[in-house]
Amino acid sequence: MEKMKKLFMNDWFFIAIMVLMCAGVMGGVHMYLTYGTGYMNVLVGGQLLQSGDYAQAAGFGGGFLLARILEGPLVGILDIGGSIMMGVGCGLVGIMYSIGLGWMLENFVMSLIAGAVIGACIGLIIMAIRKLVPNGVQAGGSDIMMGVGHQLANWLAPLFLISALATSVPLGVFGALGGAVAYKFDKNLVGGIIIGMFIAAFFWPVSAA
Repeated sequence: MEKMKKLFMNDWFFIAIMVLMCAGVMGGVHMYLTYGTGYMNVLVGGQLLQSGDYAQAAGFGGGFLLARILEGPLVGILDIGGSIMMGVGCGLVGIMYSIGLGWMLENFVMSLIAGAVIGACIGLIIMAIRKLVPNGVQAGGSDIMMGVGHQLANWLAPLFLISALATSVPLGVFGALGGAVAYKFDKNLVGGIIIGMFIAAFFWPVSAA
């Protein structure tokens, strides 16, 4: 187990995971644009690409990618849906078509290679930012990360509780209990509040209206 942990916690292993994920997403984009299936993103992103509105796709998905690259080293975990599926699968694809590199996605093997190169670049950027972030700002050793997971999120805990109470009293009460448990075990307060709200919502469903 120690050898496995040492392997998985290496910086290069994270970059390797990024290479595989981005290659898979780009392969999925090729499948979607060619056969109409296999897209690993929300439907609106695929519709933007299919309609040829690459500028909107680049702006829509590129913002997610930029935010997640900056957030990842602080939170300690990368949001796959926003950064990879949305940012790469929509934003970077839109940019590639806008600058005349869309031909790389017309071939399956080439799309995998392009995705792998993009994944390696993103992984290197994230690790570089993580090395430059001062100690005490980035999250380290957290077992559970939900929503905003870095230390600065603890200051948002009262806002989460107010929002929960405004929705329903049980959500607010269970959210407060979840936050108290998280505080007791020195975990992130927001994560504890959200878990408490999830438990309450199971017994007291919240109306969509």
